[in-house]
Amino acid sequence: MFPNKIACFLALVLPLIAVAAADPTTLVAIHEGERFCILLPPNPGSNIADSLEESVSYCSSPTAQVRHAKELPSGFIKTAQYLQTTDLRFSEVRGTFDPAAFSLSTSDQGGMASYKLSNGARCLGYRYFIQFVEPNEGVFCIRCCHNKDECPTDKADKGCKDVIPGAY
Repeated sequence: MFPNKIACFLALVLPLIAVAAADPTTLVAIHEGERFCILLPPNPGSNIADSLEESVSYCSSPTAQVRHAKELPSGFIKTAQYLQTTDLRFSEVRGTFDPAAFSLSTSDQGGMASYKLSNGARCLGYRYFIQFVEPNEGVFCIRCCHNKDECPTDKADKGCKDVIPGAY
């Protein structure tokens, strides 16, 4: 019975240690509704896929939980739909944005960020996350999960509407 208690303790504590060890400039977060943080290039105008490893946190509004995050430019987010499963397995935000507000090219097909980035990116309170930012479509999505199967990183070529379906 003792090994089960250790396994239970580790299952609860290890995700928190990973979040605590993450660089505070590469945290994503979903607080609720229109309060969230996503990863974007460190400088406006950069190509999304080319700057994934250098991406930093940008938040819809200042938050104490994601210190050192930059604020999303005014007019960047056009719509945002928030969803959290009743059993708290995952939270997500998906919506539309104006690429011009961050000087992004509308020919940029975007890219996927996830917990697998070498820059230590993590989602606050969750073990896994997946995020797409697609300037050519003007859509973004982020899902933070406790179960990695619900944050599938093997579909990087699919994009928001296929990996995180719903209204955009």
